[in-house]
Amino acid sequence: MTPRRAAPRRASNPIEDRAAIAARRTRAIEEPLDVRLRSREPYPILEVRNPLHGTLYLALLPEFPDRASALCTCTDFARRGLGTCKHLEAGIEWLRVHGDARPLLEGRAGPSPSAVWKEIDRRSASVAGREGPESLRFRRPGAALFETDPR
Repeated sequence: MTPRRAAPRRASNPIEDRAAIAARRTRAIEEPLDVRLRSREPYPILEVRNPLHGTLYLALLPEFPDRASALCTCTDFARRGLGTCKHLEAGIEWLRVHGDARPLLEGRAGPSPSAVWKEIDRRSASVAGREGPESLRFRRPGAALFETDPR
């Protein structure tokens, strides 16, 4: 049996590429993506999490605000060849708004970021059917972001 070859990459179409990039920027705004600054040195590294899908990717922005060398660990970024994805777009926008932010766990011991997100998911599931304003329902799950021991 002959091994399968990967399908050849399509020729780039600038109009389609611009539309695809615009779609990713729109999704970065519309989807409930959580962004956390993991480190600032030697360059910004952000965790971008989608709580609806339970995914977490790293967005690396070595030349921020220039996006030319930005990278993301998601499959969309790797496969599409657009140089961006919704995670990078969300991270870039977050850095524009929070330009002077420091990593949340900088200078203090605390749980790993993935442990914090798991705890938030666990707490969110426990308040899923409760009545009342969202700001009150999600106060307890969100508090895990600021606790040194979320359990």
